[in-house]
Amino acid sequence: MSFGPVVLVALLLSGFARTASAQVVTPAPADSTVALAALIAEASLVNARVPERLRAYRARLETEMSLVIVDSGGRERTAQLEQVASDVRWRAPDRYDQRVIGYRNQAIGPTFSLMSIFGGWTTPTLYGNRLRLGVTSANSSNRTFNESAASLAIHPLATNRDQYYLFEGGDTAVTFFSGGQQIPIARVKVTPRPDAPGDAILLAGEMYIDVVRKQVVRLRGRLVELRDGKVTIKSGSRIPGVSGASFVELVNVEVEGAYWLPAYQRTELQARIGPFGGLRTIVRIVSRFHDYRPNDSTWTGPEAPPGVRHNLTFASSAAQQRYRGWTQPIGAASTDVYFSEFDDVAPVEWAARGEAGGIRFAPRSLGEVFRFNRIEGLFTGIALAKDFGEAASGVTVRGSVGWVWSEQTARGMLGVHRTRGATTTGIRLERALAHTNDFQPPLSWGATMAALLGSTDDYDYLDRRSATLFVSRTLGLKQRSVIRLEVGPGSDRAVQQNVSRGLFIAEGEGFRPNRGIREGNYVRTIASLELNPDVSGLFVDRGIGGRLTYERADGNLRWQRVEAGAAARREIGPFQLYARGDAGTLIGDPVPQAMFEIGRSEGLRSYGYKEFAGDRAALGRAVVGYTLPFLRAPIRLPGRLIVPGIAPGVAAGIHAGWTDVSGPEAAAALLELGATTDSVTGALVPLSRTTDGVRASVEFLVTFFSGALAVGVTRPIDRQGPWKFTGRIGQGF
Repeated sequence: MSFGPVVLVALLLSGFARTASAQVVTPAPADSTVALAALIAEASLVNARVPERLRAYRARLETEMSLVIVDSGGRERTAQLEQVASDVRWRAPDRYDQRVIGYRNQAIGPTFSLMSIFGGWTTPTLYGNRLRLGVTSANSSNRTFNESAASLAIHPLATNRDQYYLFEGGDTAVTFFSGGQQIPIARVKVTPRPDAPGDAILLAGEMYIDVVRKQVVRLRGRLVELRDGKVTIKSGSRIPGVSGASFVELVNVEVEGAYWLPAYQRTELQARIGPFGGLRTIVRIVSRFHDYRPNDSTWTGPEAPPGVRHNLTFASSAAQQRYRGWTQPIGAASTDVYFSEFDDVAPVEWAARGEAGGIRFAPRSLGEVFRFNRIEGLFTGIALAKDFGEAASGVTVRGSVGWVWSEQTARGMLGVHRTRGATTTGIRLERALAHTNDFQPPLSWGATMAALLGSTDDYDYLDRRSATLFVSRTLGLKQRSVIRLEVGPGSDRAVQQNVSRGLFIAEGEGFRPNRGIREGNYVRTIASLELNPDVSGLFVDRGIGGRLTYERADGNLRWQRVEAGAAARREIGPFQLYARGDAGTLIGDPVPQAMFEIGRSEGLRSYGYKEFAGDRAALGRAVVGYTLPFLRAPIRLPGRLIVPGIAPGVAAGIHAGWTDVSGPEAAAALLELGATTDSVTGALVPLSRTTDGVRASVEFLVTFFSGALAVGVTRPIDRQGPWKFTGRIGQGF
């Protein structure tokens, strides 16, 4: 992706001094290749050594580490957040001390700290021929780390740069004003040479240079590893079906009008997992430096052992718990950035820019390759895609096919789509085993593991055949909202349960019967809008998210369905507030598969599986938590393992649900879902009933690990009922 001048200024200013201002100028082409070479040569001479007046500095560092999951639709889901405050000291030429003085975290479940993996995550300066880009591995039990020259990247301004890099550009991208001075900033594209020698770590991306002082203002790009002059792993992974890449963005700030020092640094380790439908996992580290004290080498922490370049230590647990100097709320640094901002420097194999390529393994989800449920039993399949590149207007053809071993039939999909900018258009032909569950959280891939290992399949299914024309468009600067329209013929057919149990089963129990549907053909139309869908209630993303969907079917099956939902999450000091609401209604004559069904799996924990149903429904859930002011510091265990602090707390929540039927047609559809015969009257009684008012339960919990683990009691409040034990892992609601 290419940044316009306004966006570029915003990125540059993210790390610059508060008193500075910037003005965009019309980009001018480089005078010539000779002029670019001269600029690079002058900048190399300046960058080769630290300015004589800069012998040391002290600063405060605030870092946010996060573990992020990106689904096949490009939506980020944050599973873990850690905020780390540090005091840092750098001394020329390459001594760096870091002392952790504050810590807090949020996660969807108990986990280990990312500090167990990384012993360092910032670059103290961009001066010199070699530099540390990205992260440093933890490699000693006392948290002292040695910088190995073999793991350092060759600087684009190194004296031997011409052996490793090609340069383009050199035009003035912006003019920056600081302290009354005008500073033009030149943008240079940096590309590893195809004939680079030996072993090396290189940067593929762009470099911004202060044209006046010839100092580096910003480095941004992807790390490329060479072994014996060749890229060792084109996409960064040796695991079949998994590709990875490491990205960095380092922005400097002008200090005392003489040199540029770190202000903002971002590292992302991205991995694409093909078997899970192109699911992308990201370790993201965003750091900001502030409160600079140039030429101050005083230090209150332990001194580094002789020969150690980077020394990481920790203040006492009590000191970390007392820390109150946070400049941003937890989660704010991750919200400011998005994975696709690195798409322009991503590996070619990721097809982010529409390059033509060979046939690749590309399932939309794990279920296209392997799944297990009570209808199909075992399903195995394969999913492939081919990108035709710009010659075919960026078209991608995608298909999957698999065999259902119990039903002895095939299911699959064939589709073609084209993405141009923020808009995707396409057509899809599909025969799928669809489920009828309502108000589902993100990444709901079905019951495979629960069904296979525990004989639990909390879904109901139908066979759906469809041909769909679709168009979707992402909205907003970071493209975090989506509007989508689908239309095409469809056909619903009933399915039979073919498997009675999974591998393991409790005595006398097995899969429950599949619920009924009404068979027929129709033309289906769906229009949906998702606003900030990253905030879903299941993960720890902050803010407010919402969605609105209108669906209709016209044919011998007819229905209209409107569904809306919203989720919110926020921290206020030690308090956490979470809320989620869902509601839907059917318009006109309802059919069973379009009815709303809610129960235990949808948050009403005091009730049974899909105990309630209707053609109108609503769910509301809210939780307020408080983390106590002790035991928050991370716990360092033997073997370099660090776990977040126990961080105990208390929480209270309420879960409410409501369903109703609008008339006789809806009551008949309720019976079609499933019914039993009353032993006294002989009348048919539906398996699911209306709530007859609002059903609600309250819970009181003791929480641990900042709410990631909870135990407590719950009871219904809409009627008399006993207190029951409850517990959960994760902060989903």
